[in-house]
Amino acid sequence: MSKAAAETASGSQRLLQALSALQHRNYRLYWLGQLSSVLAQNMEGVAQSWLVLELTDSPLLLGLTGLTFAAPTIALTLLGGVIADRADRRRIMILSQGASATMFFLLATLIVLDWVAFWHVMTVAFLSGCVRAFDRPSRMALLPQMVPKEDIPNAVAVGGTIWQLNRLLGPAVAGMLIYWIGIGPTYYFCFFASLVAVCLWLGIGLSAAPTAPSDRGVVQHMAEGVNFIRKNEVFYTFIGMTFFNSVFGMSYLVLMPVFARNVLDVGSKGFGFLQSAGGAGALIGVLLVAWFSHAPGKGRQAIFGAIAFGVLLIAFAFSVFFPLSLILAMALGIASQFYMTIISATLQTNLPNELRGRVMGIYGLTWELMPAGGMIAGALAEFAGAPMAVGIGGFMVAGMAIAVMTCRPNILRLEQ
Repeated sequence: MSKAAAETASGSQRLLQALSALQHRNYRLYWLGQLSSVLAQNMEGVAQSWLVLELTDSPLLLGLTGLTFAAPTIALTLLGGVIADRADRRRIMILSQGASATMFFLLATLIVLDWVAFWHVMTVAFLSGCVRAFDRPSRMALLPQMVPKEDIPNAVAVGGTIWQLNRLLGPAVAGMLIYWIGIGPTYYFCFFASLVAVCLWLGIGLSAAPTAPSDRGVVQHMAEGVNFIRKNEVFYTFIGMTFFNSVFGMSYLVLMPVFARNVLDVGSKGFGFLQSAGGAGALIGVLLVAWFSHAPGKGRQAIFGAIAFGVLLIAFAFSVFFPLSLILAMALGIASQFYMTIISATLQTNLPNELRGRVMGIYGLTWELMPAGGMIAGALAEFAGAPMAVGIGGFMVAGMAIAVMTCRPNILRLEQ
């Protein structure tokens, strides 16, 4: 075989490795269903915001609607994790998606008939938050039942591309549909996309997974998940890093309009470019994890990725040159998604199945703290300016990673 042919064969083999999770039929159906489901979620977020503004013309009520969704998600996630460990996760996922589709259909009909009121939107937001608390732990816990253990890191990375693709396309598609056909028909589109997900997931065939014993109470099951994290160095360290990323790191996204208008002086158009650069970088970061998913050294990758993200945040905070800020926004997307996807994959790989719903539910709960981080950063920006607020966040994220590297050397040596 010629050298060129050998390199081509090697490249093709590496590409197959980068997409190895998609070789499994159940995971393909799950991935396609997720693509349709997350598209519906992203579009519904845009449609809901526009609908609330049209009904109330109140930014305060817009924020209250978001809080109405987040509150039950935070309050019920631990219970959702317990249920995911005691019941059929695939069934919970399908029923949850069916419930979301039903709510999209009802709200769309109310809008089309011109019967919709603000309390309808609030009720749907609250119920959607309740559904999310049971849906997310089951979705995250289902992964190892669809792929072998060696393909879990790749499955997490390939699954991450769904969120980044929808981050790039979902809001734009929703905006165009609202402009062309109105909010009501856009909600019908969300209903249809959710229904497609349900149909795809009905085709997933899984063998029964071991479940948590049901002879103990719900509170005891919740405590068991918390105690597992507390006693396991890998889990409490990586979940702690995720907490720092959500509260102190990702708040730069909340303040991005401030940078576009007040720091870089590029207006709404520049804000859009910054958002797109970050979304493109996040997609690249997830694809990099997929490409290197079978490589060892996951602890080093996570820690040095976190340090890089923190340093890039500080650089972005104090950049006053728009082209440099665009490059940094893309680099931030790459670094953040790279190390956070590695953390998620490592937790999934090393987690006992009977605790998977509870532990991954708690891990996912850390992401619900992003609004709290945005509020902290916003308050700090009021007094010290947006650059200082984001710079402090970058220092906190990098400092946490350096502390882990110094005080928890076993994490640095973690291979998978």
